[in-house]
Amino acid sequence: MQPREKIKVRVLVAGVFMAALLMGAAAVEVNPPLPTGKVILADRVTVTAELARSSLEKGRGLSGRPGLTPGQGMLFVYEQPQPIGIWMKDMLFRLDIIWIREGRIVQIEKNAPPLTPTGPETVYTATGDLVLEVPAGFTTREKVRVGDSARVVLAQ
Repeated sequence: MQPREKIKVRVLVAGVFMAALLMGAAAVEVNPPLPTGKVILADRVTVTAELARSSLEKGRGLSGRPGLTPGQGMLFVYEQPQPIGIWMKDMLFRLDIIWIREGRIVQIEKNAPPLTPTGPETVYTATGDLVLEVPAGFTTREKVRVGDSARVVLAQ
């Protein structure tokens, strides 16, 4: 084998090795599950919700996840009531978004679609101290409405 051919082979082997490393890194879950609690809506509907507390967790949200199973969600926890904007960047599925303020549902955005490369960037905003994201259709199916109670039970 000529020296030039040896270099080409080494470059090719190095490229294959790098690709394998990157594929292995991609296999690592980039948005792992968070600790959970229970959210009880209207004193009759229970959701097991991952708790997003830090800025990083809130920013990542459910992005890149394939979906939620019925009865699951993500709860964004804030120290005090404030305007909270939710957008659907890197989402793969539709959501119902529920804003909660001082133990009551104050706003529901039903069937919020994922952000598309060509679509408008929509930010859904309301004032609350909690935001619960659940699979689209959940609030209609479970008859959850603005004004209903919302109680969080954290694991001990």
